[in-house]
Amino acid sequence: IVIILALVLIIWAFLPPPEFGYRLDVPSSTYEDLGSNREPYLITDGYPDFSTTVAISNFGSGVIIGDRWILTAGHVVLDEEFGEEQPGNWVISVGSDYENPLSTYDVKEIHIHPGWRVDHSNDGLEYGVDIALIELTSPVQGVSPANWAYSTEMDNTMLDSLVYSSGFGDYSARLSDGSGDYYSQRRAWANTLDRLTDDIDPPTDYAGDDVWQGGLVIYDFDSPDRNTNSLDEGENDGGYYSYVGIGDSDSEPLALEGTSVPGDSGGPTYLMVDGQWIVVSVTSHGSTDGYYGDIAFNTRVSSNAARICSVAGDDLIGC
Repeated sequence: IVIILALVLIIWAFLPPPEFGYRLDVPSSTYEDLGSNREPYLITDGYPDFSTTVAISNFGSGVIIGDRWILTAGHVVLDEEFGEEQPGNWVISVGSDYENPLSTYDVKEIHIHPGWRVDHSNDGLEYGVDIALIELTSPVQGVSPANWAYSTEMDNTMLDSLVYSSGFGDYSARLSDGSGDYYSQRRAWANTLDRLTDDIDPPTDYAGDDVWQGGLVIYDFDSPDRNTNSLDEGENDGGYYSYVGIGDSDSEPLALEGTSVPGDSGGPTYLMVDGQWIVVSVTSHGSTDGYYGDIAFNTRVSSNAARICSVAGDDLIGC
C-alpha cells in the first residue's frame, strides 16, 4: 500500500493542473482560435479585433490604442524582479504568434503611472494604478488601434456585461509537446464583468499628482460544475483581496469562460459599448495563477484616462 501511495503521489506531482486559464471541458486550441479571430470567431461576426493585443518582449502583453502607443500594466515594465524600464530592452511584437511575429517595433519611451512607480509591489495592487504607456519609435502598420474607455461614463453602467480578454500567457508547462518550447500563441477568453471600482485614493501623494485616482475591473473564473463562484451573493474574497468591493456574480460559466495567467499581464479586456468594442482594462493580477475560482483584477482604463491623456495628448482619440 505504501509503495502504491508513493507512486500515486509521484504521478500526481508531475501531472499538470486540470485547468489553467481555460475550461477543462473546452479544447485549449479553441481559445487560440478566438485569440486569432479564426472561424467561427471572426470580427465580422461580432467578436473583438484581437490583433490589437501585442506581446511585450517575452513575458508581457499590451494593446495598441494609438498609432505609436501601447497600453500595458505598470508591473510589466517596472517590476521588483526584473527592475527594468529602459526603452532599448523592450520589443513589441504584432501577430498571433510571439515567436513568429508579423512585425516588431522598437520602444522610444516608457511612461509608468507615478502611483505605480511609488508602490510597485504587491502592496500597491489594490489601488488600481498598475498601468503604463509605451511610446514606439514608429507607427504600427496594418493594425487599427483599439477604441479605449476615455471616460467612466462609458462603462459605469455595464456590470454583468459580456467581456473578452486576451494576452500571451505562458502555457509551456501545460501544453508543451515535449520539446520544451515556449508557448507563444495569443489566446482570448470570455467572462462577465462582475465588479467595477473607481476613485480609489492611493496612500501616497506622488509629485502632486494625487488627482490621478485608480480603479479596477473585476471578474471571477466559474467552473462547469458551478461550485467556484468566488464573487457570489454580494460577498467578497476577504483577507488580502477584500478590495473586490460589493456586488454579485452568476455561477454559470460562459461557453468560453476563462481568466488570465502569468504572461497575460498588460493584455486588454474588451467591452461592447454602443455597438463598438472598447478597451476597459488591462490585466493586473489575480487571486490564483489561473485556476477555477480565480478572481481577475484588471486596472480600469477609464479611471486612468487623465493620466493617459496627459502623456499621449492629441495622439489618442478621446484626449
